[in-house]
Amino acid sequence: MENLSIHDLGLILDNEIYLLPEETELLLAKRQNVLLEENPIAQQEEFEEEAVALEYEGGFEKGILVIYEGKSLESNLSDYLFKILGAVSCSLKDIALASSENTEKTSMASISALNPNRIIVFGKVRHEIMMSVKKTYEVHQEDEIEYLFADDLKQISESLDLRKALWKELQVLFNITKK
Repeated sequence: MENLSIHDLGLILDNEIYLLPEETELLLAKRQNVLLEENPIAQQEEFEEEAVALEYEGGFEKGILVIYEGKSLESNLSDYLFKILGAVSCSLKDIALASSENTEKTSMASISALNPNRIIVFGKVRHEIMMSVKKTYEVHQEDEIEYLFADDLKQISESLDLRKALWKELQVLFNITKK
């Protein structure tokens, strides 16, 4: 059987695959050794390849990265997202808004280079950032970044329970106290 890359496997598998950090390092080391044995020049070019920067909308003034599932947001979901952001005193100038399609083209190093202090992910993204999911609708911190993972915006907009769960965690993430 030929060796398939993670990208190739993603095209044929229905379920997501998660790798533990220690497994990732081991797989990368093995791949590097195989490439070095097969073609030292190709291996060098592969790892020296320029990182693809994350394409996003917004000013990113508050260091908040918001990733949504899909290529683009329908206008009603975009309105809904900005209503959510408005409730936590944020607008497009404060965030970097990226689609899952654009995020999947980048590496975690590209996201880290942005230096976000908060990352909110709506829906599923085929990216290593999903390795940071501990539990949906629960804020957690890793390496100076606070993460919040939630369902797709369409699902949230249609479910009162999901809206309540999201609002509860947004209050934690943005340090909002009830008055």
